[in-house]
Amino acid sequence: MEKNFEPKGTKKRHFSKKLLFIGIPVLLLIILILGGRRLTWREIEADEVAVIINNVTGNIRTIDRSGAVIYYPYIQDLYILDKSEQATPMHSANISADYPQGNPVILKTRDGGDVSLDLIIQYRIFSKMADTIVQNTGLGDVFKEKWIWDYAKTICRYEFGELRIDEFPAAEKRDIKTQEAKAELNRLLNRHGIFITSLNFIDYRYYREYAEKIQARRIADKTVEEQFRRGEAAKENQERVVTAETKKLEVTISRFRGTLYNMEIEATAQAAKLKQEGIAYLLKANFDADAEYSRLRRSAEAVLAVREAEAAGLLALRDALEGEGGRNLVKMEYARRLRQAKIAGTPVLRAEREIPQLRIREREKLLRELEAMPTVEE
Repeated sequence: MEKNFEPKGTKKRHFSKKLLFIGIPVLLLIILILGGRRLTWREIEADEVAVIINNVTGNIRTIDRSGAVIYYPYIQDLYILDKSEQATPMHSANISADYPQGNPVILKTRDGGDVSLDLIIQYRIFSKMADTIVQNTGLGDVFKEKWIWDYAKTICRYEFGELRIDEFPAAEKRDIKTQEAKAELNRLLNRHGIFITSLNFIDYRYYREYAEKIQARRIADKTVEEQFRRGEAAKENQERVVTAETKKLEVTISRFRGTLYNMEIEATAQAAKLKQEGIAYLLKANFDADAEYSRLRRSAEAVLAVREAEAAGLLALRDALEGEGGRNLVKMEYARRLRQAKIAGTPVLRAEREIPQLRIREREKLLRELEAMPTVEE
């Protein structure tokens, strides 16, 4: 049997010692690596921001990048904040140990009504102001209660409290107040590193007495709206009837205008015809007048010639009758007429008239007067 012979069990025991000497350092190295990762460095995600506080100097440093961050345990404290957009509810269903009845916004309207509002606030932090948030509010989500909830309750009470209790059903008025509250919250919270991205109005509630009154008023409003719709429908029907009648009137007027236009055309044509007939009649009358004028002028000339001839004959007769010859002719004419005179008498005797001698005297007197008449000179 060889001297260097070692039992199998002895060989195994020698190998275990080697393994122990090698395994302990490796295990310590693994423990140091794993524990060092936990105690000396942390990995920062893309939606996170890190704040390192030096407990010796009091210096605060903000790291706004993703990746590994190395720090010294016990000397430095590392705090990580979520910089992504988050939502915090403020309604009656958000029940917790501190808020057993939820945390809605309870306000009083300007007309004295009590209203409870349910809101959801969406926000994010300014990553460059993470150190300010840690200094002012501490760690965790304390800033939600200290800044967002307290400010939201105050601002929403002020903004929505300007409405009357009967104005809450109007969505447009609630939207206006929601936007005003959001703007005011950002004005106050931006300096603390918080930005309100949206203020979502979820619901509102009245107390029972108010709810009953509001319900009654809503029913009355619906009745008024129904009456208003009926009035609008009647008005629309009236407008349709007026439109139809107006169209009928327009058609009638158009027809009447067409008739008037035709009558005007006929009257114009008739006037033109009468005008042409008048012109023709005028021309004919002018021609007839000219012809009549010529005829009358010729007749007048003939009469004038006859009258001139007669006048010349009378002048010649006058010349012939001047002197004794003329008087003799007058006497002869007078005697001729006396011969043709018929004398009628009555048995009554009247002096101066019935006595023949007297009549003879009168005749002689008349003849003397005729002889004494002056002769006609040319």
